[in-house]
Amino acid sequence: MQLLQVTTLLLSLLCTTHSASEADCDRWQDLDSAVVHKDGQVILAGMFPIHSKGIEQQLDFTSSPGKRRCRGLNLRVFRWLQSMIYFIEEINRDPNLLPNITLGYRIYDTCGLVALSMRTALSVVSQPLKRNSTGACSSPTVPLIIGDSGSTLSMSISRLLNLFSVPLVSYFASCACLSDKQQFPYFFRTIPSDAYQASALARLVKHFGWTWVGAMGGDDAYGRTALDMFTTEVTRLGVCVAFRVIIPKLPSQLQLQDIVKTIRDSTARVLVAFAIEEDIQPVVEETVRQKVMGKQWVASEAWITSTLISTNYPSFSGTIGFAIRRAEIPGLRTFLHSLQPLADPYNPSAREFWETQFQCSFNTSTPVGSMADPVHYNRICTGQEKIEDTETIYNDVSQLRVTYNLHKAVYAVAHVLHNLLMCKKEESSTDKPQQCPDIYNLQPWQVIQYLKEVNYTNVFGDTVYFDEYGDPVASYDLVNWQNGTEGGPLQFVTVGRFDASLPTEQQLVLHQDSIVWQAGSREVNLLRIPAQLQLLTHLG
Repeated sequence: MQLLQVTTLLLSLLCTTHSASEADCDRWQDLDSAVVHKDGQVILAGMFPIHSKGIEQQLDFTSSPGKRRCRGLNLRVFRWLQSMIYFIEEINRDPNLLPNITLGYRIYDTCGLVALSMRTALSVVSQPLKRNSTGACSSPTVPLIIGDSGSTLSMSISRLLNLFSVPLVSYFASCACLSDKQQFPYFFRTIPSDAYQASALARLVKHFGWTWVGAMGGDDAYGRTALDMFTTEVTRLGVCVAFRVIIPKLPSQLQLQDIVKTIRDSTARVLVAFAIEEDIQPVVEETVRQKVMGKQWVASEAWITSTLISTNYPSFSGTIGFAIRRAEIPGLRTFLHSLQPLADPYNPSAREFWETQFQCSFNTSTPVGSMADPVHYNRICTGQEKIEDTETIYNDVSQLRVTYNLHKAVYAVAHVLHNLLMCKKEESSTDKPQQCPDIYNLQPWQVIQYLKEVNYTNVFGDTVYFDEYGDPVASYDLVNWQNGTEGGPLQFVTVGRFDASLPTEQQLVLHQDSIVWQAGSREVNLLRIPAQLQLLTHLG
């Protein structure tokens, strides 16, 4: 009975209309947690884990809890946030896409937390959010969210949004489970399903004659589902799996030692790992600490282009795996360098990035407003520091893969809105009664219908559309970590590709002579377990 009362209260709160009172505005403004926002005729909402970790809240249930705090500014994700702003501004300058319509945005920091992600989703779909300059309570015009990055987060958000029939368009949630339209009917994404990646990696293992491999996955929907699918497929192809390991989200030192002991003691020389960067990094670090050598790592798309790992652990040279397709995005690097930490619209993450990057603090009484606790430095920021004089993952545009997926997501939504707008013009030019949606008062089902039908070719020559499961065509680059010149950082070298749109026999293309394996070897045979040892292992 108590659960029913809470549910009824929640639904009554979420059914407010635009004619809400000042108290309603205050209530939803308190719920709203947008990091950066800019007004426009049509508003898009985006969700990013700008900070990688949440700080545990101490709740005494005697007062209203304070704003959720987070830590660990993720420069890669901050680049995604800035990229979304760049794409929206680019669309606003395009006279042929959404003419006479100005897009605005509300972008949220979810800190990679399910609770905060769901709170954010509620703040987006619930009306009103805040009182605008005209005195009216405003909310995102488009009943749609672009986000979130992780599969586990996207699953939770999608289940919540199902109640309101609001679609979620993800740029980085790849779990095959999200293709299930019974559970996630309003989920769309611009990253391929892991079903294709698991199959491609199994075929890669088979191609190189590896018959005895170790496998591991992160303790989340992405890691567990991909690990299960890979194990099933690779076993079907006649490959034996020596061990399966699940990497905990917050592993203790003892757990890390046990995982690495399994890796070290196993006769399997090839290790396949499905995990996000934050989960695999502690395992990599412990592997290096224990000086485990002679293992060939096969990485999933979530960490194969991890600059954090490739830069700090050069002994992982030879790592290979499928990466989502990349693109050269003109003008983005210049835009990233043009960041102004105190400019309007105010972006607290920009200020936090600036102070962290240049180890200085701004001499201003304006609170940072970031989700993270402020850090005070002895040096005063001038605002004239130059980002182009630094080299970080923020302004590294050499591997724009997730960023490219985000480009596809933002532009797909823009094309949806454009098609809605063109429908209105076509109908209004005839004597037929107006039947097209109102772009300023869209209903979720209208957006979903146009998302299902969107089909366009972008400036990079790629056709963007969603299949019956809300998925894009699966296409990957095969990336190999190779030593740079003169002892520089490891380089990401493309040595093949996988394209699911082609006939089966043409899907996997390898440039085998270009591959460098672990320890700098050019011989794949060195990674195969000797037949006698393999037989003994099976018998044991």
